[in-house]
Formats: sequence, structure tokens, C-alpha cells
Amino acid sequence: MQKQHCLAAMIGRTYRIMALSNKQNQRLGAILSVMLKEEAHSPAIGQIITDGFAQKKDDSVEITDKGLDEKNRLCTLAGLNIRYSSENNIDEK
Repeated sequence: MQKQHCLAAMIGRTYRIMALSNKQNQRLGAILSVMLKEEAHSPAIGQIITDGFAQKKDDSVEITDKGLDEKNRLCTLAGLNIRYSSENNIDEK
């Protein structure tokens, strides 16, 4: 990474890694806790349900398709690769 930084400095550009905002971090954390079926009753979980990224089903909360898209977007911004095994099967088809 130092070579990239030096090269960027040589051509007069700043090398910068993107970071998630606080809101994006909270949203990603809530989505991941729902994916992992953790017992989390935080305001962030309520917010992702309100935003349509998750839905209540009986006594549990499940990720919606919109939530999976948002998780993938935020993970890409953060440089992460976190997927359900079923998502890998969809990509292979």
C-alpha cells in the first residue's frame, strides 16, 4: 500500500480509502445482526425495518431483497465481502 501512496503523491493525487459514515455503520451493523439472527432490540433495528431493509415475521426479523442490496452496497464501500451462501448460488447462475 505504501507504493500506491508514494505513486499517488508523485502524480500529485491524494490516496484515500473510503470509510462509512456513522449512519452507514449503524445501518450495516443492524443488517448484519439481523442476518446472523442475533438478539438485538436497538433503535437501529427498528430503523432498518422502517426503511424496508428488514421485515418482522412472527417473532423474528428477516432481511428483505432491498436489505440485501443495501448490505452489499455498504460492504463494497467498506471493502468487505460478507454474503449468505445462497447469495453465492444466485451469482453463479
